[in-house]
Amino acid sequence: MITGCNWAGEEIVRDTIVYDKRVVIGSSGILIPTDIRDWLSHTHSKVIARALEEMALPASREAGTFDMRAWRSWDYVTRSIDYVTDKSSFGLEDLWLFPEETLMLGKGDCEDTSFLLASLLMASGISEQCVRVVLGRVASPAGFYGHAWVVYQCESGQWCLLETTLESAPPSFTPADPFTLPGNQYQYQPQFCLNSSHLWSMTRMKTEFADYLKIRVKPQQPVPSE
Repeated sequence: MITGCNWAGEEIVRDTIVYDKRVVIGSSGILIPTDIRDWLSHTHSKVIARALEEMALPASREAGTFDMRAWRSWDYVTRSIDYVTDKSSFGLEDLWLFPEETLMLGKGDCEDTSFLLASLLMASGISEQCVRVVLGRVASPAGFYGHAWVVYQCESGQWCLLETTLESAPPSFTPADPFTLPGNQYQYQPQFCLNSSHLWSMTRMKTEFADYLKIRVKPQQPVPSE
């Protein structure tokens, strides 16, 4: 019996400022403090709207159309954006791109593509209450590494994991809970989640947001398809 976790978040984190994920252009030594929710505040962007137009999303809001929006957005991101590390792209350990930047470059790491996908989902008409970007780590055969992914509460009410580092989206959604179970080759371990309004802790144990940010300076890698 899978008991699962609360993908909507357990406790609101009040300190939402990230101090070292943006830099002044032309001066990588000058960091820009940024509210983490700003990465998901692009739902009214005309650039995001233009990307949605390319997907031929359903115009109606009938049953099944929200899941269709979510899947097409997911497939668009996995096919359109190449996975690359910040080190190889910018010479920096961890730089978070805004969704429009990721679209323009056509490449990004797990945070970049997760922020983009979540923004597309919400801009398509899906409620932000059904969307979370999850920050945590993955236990793999090579050890632990920091990771970010998206979860979407589908129309049946189940939270599903939308991994953005795949080369294409699988044909159907997969429930998120089984990915967190011990014994998986790649076990997802969520620590925090956010939408455009709030950042939440996902564990009942006291966990500092700064602890997650520290592990993101280690080498990143895409998660293989299950």
